[in-house]
Amino acid sequence: PEQRAAATLPDGPAQIIAPAGSGKTTTMVARLAVLCSRGVAPERICVVTFNRDAAADLGARVARRLGAAAAASIEIRTLHALARQVLLDAGEGRNIVADRLPLLRVARRRALAANEASATPEPAQLDTWLSAWKVEGRPPPPEARQVLDGYADLLSSRGAVDFDDLVVRACDLLKTDARLRLRWQSRFLHVCVDEFQDVDAAQLRLVRLLAAPEDNLFVVGDDDQTIYAWRLADVRRILRFAVDYPDARRVMLATNYRCPPSVVAASARMVAANRERFAKPIRSPADAREDGRSISAWNTARPEWADAMVRLAAAEDTAGRSLCFLSRTRGELTPVLLALTRAGVRHATAIPPLVESERVVALVDAARGLDVAEHPFHVIRRLRAGRGWVRDDPADLLGDDDQAALDALMGWTTGFARVPAFVAAYDAARARVAALRDPSATVELATVHAAKGREWQTVILLGFEADRIPNRRALVDANDPDRALEEERRLAYVALTRATRQLVLAFDPSRPSPFLAELGLGVRHR
Repeated sequence: PEQRAAATLPDGPAQIIAPAGSGKTTTMVARLAVLCSRGVAPERICVVTFNRDAAADLGARVARRLGAAAAASIEIRTLHALARQVLLDAGEGRNIVADRLPLLRVARRRALAANEASATPEPAQLDTWLSAWKVEGRPPPPEARQVLDGYADLLSSRGAVDFDDLVVRACDLLKTDARLRLRWQSRFLHVCVDEFQDVDAAQLRLVRLLAAPEDNLFVVGDDDQTIYAWRLADVRRILRFAVDYPDARRVMLATNYRCPPSVVAASARMVAANRERFAKPIRSPADAREDGRSISAWNTARPEWADAMVRLAAAEDTAGRSLCFLSRTRGELTPVLLALTRAGVRHATAIPPLVESERVVALVDAARGLDVAEHPFHVIRRLRAGRGWVRDDPADLLGDDDQAALDALMGWTTGFARVPAFVAAYDAARARVAALRDPSATVELATVHAAKGREWQTVILLGFEADRIPNRRALVDANDPDRALEEERRLAYVALTRATRQLVLAFDPSRPSPFLAELGLGVRHR
C-alpha cells in the first residue's frame, strides 16, 4: 500500500522516504509505469542515478515491467553522464579526466620539487579538498593551494574537465544560456532521482534546473542512509526538501521486507538516537517470522573466533548461501582475507588485499634483491621511514587503510630471518590470493560504504567496538563531531540492514561499540 501510494502521487514535487529494505527500486519502477499509463511519453521522463551499475539495474527492471522499447526511451543516466550531455550540447566537455589522482600526484611532485610545499598532503586528501572547493566554494587550506593551482594548470593545458567540473559547468551553462536552458527544460516533463540523500550541492542545483519550471520532481531516498559526507553529501538536503518545495508531497515507506524482525527492530532503535532525521516508523511485515536466532555476537578476544569465522564462511560457500564480512575501513578486512586465503576459501572483493596495497608493493619491491644481515622487519621499517610512511610522523597524512596495510606488513616480517625468504613468501601469498579471488564467489568482503544498496543472507560486522564503529579518526578530524557521530550511526544502520537471514556482530566485549547499548539487545557471544 505504501509503495502504491508513492507511485500514484499526482504531478508536482514529491519526496519518498525509503528505509532500508522498503522496496525503493520497486517503487521507482512502479512510478515510471504509472507515468507512462497516464500518457507521458517515455522520452519525456528522466531518471538520474549515482552510478552506472544502478542505472543498468534500473534499466533492466524497467524493461521487464514496461518492455525494452519504453526502457530504451526513458532517459536513465548517472548525474555525471547527464551533465556531460548538457556540456556536449553546448559544444563543451569532450575531454574528461575520469581519475584525477594521477594529475594530482604530478602537481604534488612539481610543487615539492620547486620547494613550494614542504609537507604537502596526500593526493586523496587533496582530492577531497578539491571537490569541496569546486562544488561548495570552500577554499582549501594554504598548504594545498599551490598543488591545486598546479592541477588546474595541468587540466587546462589538456583542455579537459574533471567529474566535478561536469556538474558545476552544466549548472553554470543552464543558468546563463537561456536557449540551452529552454531546450533542456522542454526535453523532460518529469525528473526522478534515485538515492536523493547522496546529492551534493552542485548535483542538487542541476536536478532543480532540469525539473523547472513544472517541478515534476520525484525523489526517492533515505535520510538514515546518508553516509557519504566525504563526497559532500549532507543529510540536511533531504531534510529540507519541503523548504525548497513547500507544496511537495511526502510518502514514508515504513516496511523493511529484507531483514529479520529482530534486526529491523534493533537497527531502528539505534538510528532513532540521531537528531537530524525524519521521525518515522520502521517495521517488519505483519507475517514476518524469525528463522532461529537472527542476531548473535562473536567474542574476538578469544583466539578461536578466527577459526569459527573461517568455518562459517566455508560452510556458507559450500551451501551456496551468500555471506559478507563488513568493516568500517578496508584495513580491518586484511586479517579476514589472509585467514580465508590460508583456508582455501574462495572470496570476492573489490578491495585490494594487503599484498596488493600500492604502498606495500612499493616497499616489497624496494626490498627485493636485498640480502643483508639486517632482519626484514628493520629493513622494511627503514624503507618505510625513508618514504615518510610512519605512524608517529607529526606530518603523517596517511589514511587508516594505508596505515593498517603497512602495519600488517610490519607484523608479517617478524616471521622471517632474511629478506629473500620474506620476499618469496610475499610473492607466493600474492599468487595465492589472486587464485582464490572469484567474482562469482558467495563469500565477499566489503566496507560498509561499498555495501550500501546490497544484501547478503549472512552479514558479519567486524570491529563493532569503541573507536572503530564509530571510527575515532572520523570523529577527531570532523569540524562538527556531533554531526560526524550521527553519520557513524547511520553507517552502522546501513551495515546492520544488509542481512536477510543472520547478523553476526564481532567485537571484544571489553570495549563494545557505544551503539551496542542503543540496539537494546541481550546478544550472547559464541
